[in-house]
Formats: sequence, C-alpha cells, structure tokens
Amino acid sequence: MSIESVLSKDLTSVRRSGALWGVAVCLALVAAMMAYVNVGRGAPPLREAQNAYGLLVGLIGVLVPIVAIIASYMSITGERASGGIKFLLAFPNTRRDVFVGKLLSRLGVVSAIVLFMFVAATAMTVARYGVFPFGVAVGVLAVTLLYAWAFVALSVACSSAAATRSQAIAATVGSYFVLVILNLTFRFSQVVQLVHDVILGFDPDPHLYAAFDYVSPYIAYQKAANLVYPTAMERNVFRFREEARESMPAYLSDEVSLVVFAAWLVIPLALGYLRFQRSDLQ
Repeated sequence: MSIESVLSKDLTSVRRSGALWGVAVCLALVAAMMAYVNVGRGAPPLREAQNAYGLLVGLIGVLVPIVAIIASYMSITGERASGGIKFLLAFPNTRRDVFVGKLLSRLGVVSAIVLFMFVAATAMTVARYGVFPFGVAVGVLAVTLLYAWAFVALSVACSSAAATRSQAIAATVGSYFVLVILNLTFRFSQVVQLVHDVILGFDPDPHLYAAFDYVSPYIAYQKAANLVYPTAMERNVFRFREEARESMPAYLSDEVSLVVFAAWLVIPLALGYLRFQRSDLQ
C-alpha cells in the first residue's frame, strides 16, 4: 500500500508538469513530420510505410533518452532538495517504497509519452500510405519502450544517488553524452582499436571492438530494431565489411540487444538503490 501511495502522489505531481506535456506534444509533432517526409519514393505503399518506422528509429535513438532524463532526473533528488523526502518517509513509507514508487511513476509517464508519439506517427503513416505495417509498428514500439525504460532506470538511479540537483544533472547529462552522442560521432571501438592494435601491437579484431560498442543502449536499440524489421530493412549497425559480417560471433547477434537492455534495467537500479539506502537524508 505504501508503494501505491508514493506512486499515486508522484503521478499527480508529474501530470501537472507543463514542461513534460510540452515535450510530449513536440515529440509527437516531430514524429508525425518524420513519417510525412519519409523518403524512398517509388516503392510499394507497405514498404514505404515500413521505411517510415525505420526513419523514426533514427530519430527516437537521439530524442527519447532526453525525454526519459527530463522526466526522471529529479524524481528523488527533487524530494531531497525540497525536504519532501522527510514527509514521504513519515507515513510511514520505507526507502524501498519511495524508490519503487518513483521508478514506476516515471516508467509510466515516459511510456505514455512514447505511446503518444507512436500514435501520432502511425496516424500520419496510415493517412499518407493507406496501409498499417502492424508487425514493424508494434515491434518498433516494443523495443522503443525497452530503450526508454533503460534510460529511465539510469536516470532514477542517478537521482537516488545524487544529493543535489547539480549532481543529478551532471550524472544524467554526462551519461547521455557518453552513451548516445559519442556513439553518433566517436565510438568506444575506436579507442579500443587504438589500444589493441597500436599500443599493444595485437592483430586487428573488429568483433572485439564492436563488443565494446554494444555496451551502449543506443547501439543495442539499433540492433534490437533489426529483430522486427523485414530482412530488406536490416542494418549493418557495426559497419562491418562483408567478411567480418559473415563470421560475426553470437555475442554480437541482434538477440543480445535484449540482454544489454536487461543489464541497463537491473544494474543501475541496484546500485542506485543501495546508494539511496545508505544515504544521509538529513
């Protein structure tokens, strides 16, 4: 019952946030616009509609983590900064109740925003192409929710471990920069390759380099999308050459993306919860 009380209170507070509503509307408009301007003219309507969701995945990979961070980074830190944490723990609620209630609340809010965005994109896709690629649409929605939840878990964990607003911002923004932005411009594998080949003098091993990239939920999201795409839409996420792609080991398969998501859902939350349990909230 205590978890339910924290969840209910937090959902009521989040519903009043104009910033989150604004983010949800903007994201839905951008998703609808991306579906409308989808390129690849001349293909059958079903293929065009499927391509629209492929284009949406590229957009989501960058924007959805921002939504998750905005919705979650102050979930617990905000209560500590305002002194509300003492009120929450006086009901009585345990720290576990507060942690789980806040987590469930932010997971629900971010899931609703993602669903709202997909409804807008789907409505535009159906209106333009006259078909609904059910398998691709539902599959992309499912892996997108996993991706969003991974960043909600990370943000709530950072919020539970941070004592101040500035610490929470630094931790969440820093994680977004390392896990998403760097993978758009400069991947972990490049550093590993430099150390492995140049400094240590070992023979090149592109599969080893890619394994370090796979740690990122952004890369895992791109790989997970391959699980729901038609064969013709599948992407070479690791940018392997033909010979390296044909001999790709099992630990780089698309299915491993689900394991990566599970790790990002469990490990940060466990560490954040332990830190929260040991924190001095005075």
